[in-house]
Parts: sequence; C-alpha cells; structure tokens
Amino acid sequence: MERNTEKRLRVGRVDVMIQFDSPADSLEHLDRVLAQFEDFCVVTQSVRSGFPVSVTVRDGSGKVIKPE
Repeated sequence: MERNTEKRLRVGRVDVMIQFDSPADSLEHLDRVLAQFEDFCVVTQSVRSGFPVSVTVRDGSGKVIKPE
C-alpha cells in the first residue's frame, strides 16, 4: 500500500507467486508456457496498467523457475 498525492491509500504493487504441483523437468512445453502465460492472464494485464505486478513461478519442489 502507498499514499497518492492526495494522501489516500492505494495499491502500490502486487507480488504473485504461482506454484506447480510437479517438478519443472516433468512439465511439457514449460519454456513456451512461461513465455506466454502472463499475456493471456486477464487480471494481470488489466491491473498492470495501474501499478506494477511481479510474478514468480515455482515448481512442485519449491524451485524458482521464473523469477520476477
């Protein structure tokens, strides 16, 4: 949260963490999915025009496979 110029609270940024159930090496087409998925997310693309959104993706073992 942050305050705007009128001192009103606003969302300053959103940090999202997505975690798959499976290990990354067992997922087909993972590189292509990671390269495209944010473009197709209606919510992410809608709110990004108003404030920063960072997305981190982890696999089932907790390994970060897409840092933001």
